[in-house]
Amino acid sequence: MISASIENFIRMFYWDIITRMYGNSHSSIIGLLSSEWIKKSSNHSVLDGAPSPFVGKGRKGQKKADILLCKGDKPFIVVEVETIVSKYLEKIDSIAAYMDNTKDYAGVAFGLLVMLNYTNGADKYKHNWHDAKEYAISKDIPIAFIFIEKRKADLGDTVLDRLKRRNEYYPWETSSIDYWVYGSDRKIIEGNLLKRSNVN
Repeated sequence: MISASIENFIRMFYWDIITRMYGNSHSSIIGLLSSEWIKKSSNHSVLDGAPSPFVGKGRKGQKKADILLCKGDKPFIVVEVETIVSKYLEKIDSIAAYMDNTKDYAGVAFGLLVMLNYTNGADKYKHNWHDAKEYAISKDIPIAFIFIEKRKADLGDTVLDRLKRRNEYYPWETSSIDYWVYGSDRKIIEGNLLKRSNVN
């Protein structure tokens, strides 16, 4: 899929909803993408916990994507959601493996990697988006990155704020949601997905 088409696809989702999600957000983002995809057409479905791209090699050590967004009777988009920076390249490898397996995954148009970073969190959450971009280009596959940055929230003393303090993930709020696209036409497109004025 060419870059402009990938960009149009990812902009279909209402990403602002993420600003109301507190905590790790991994499962919430998967739920958001799955439910919005299914709502868009009766022809859409989701494979949650996608089968491995490697067939017949046993279960030990197998990698599999978080979800497959499907259209009709074929897989369409491979989706990975990751919160730990050191695993970004591994997730790109996972997406590439699905795209390489054209026998079992015919129809896959591109991969989507959603990356969550905590702007002033632990080292394992520090950015290496440049490395991820360069690695994706070296794989030469159609792929899109969604970069979700979270910053430490200014919490008060409400019941909910006190509950947020009890878990290391909860005191963080979304500060930016950006995207980066590399399509089959090898064009790079970047932009922002967070429109706070739309959040009521």
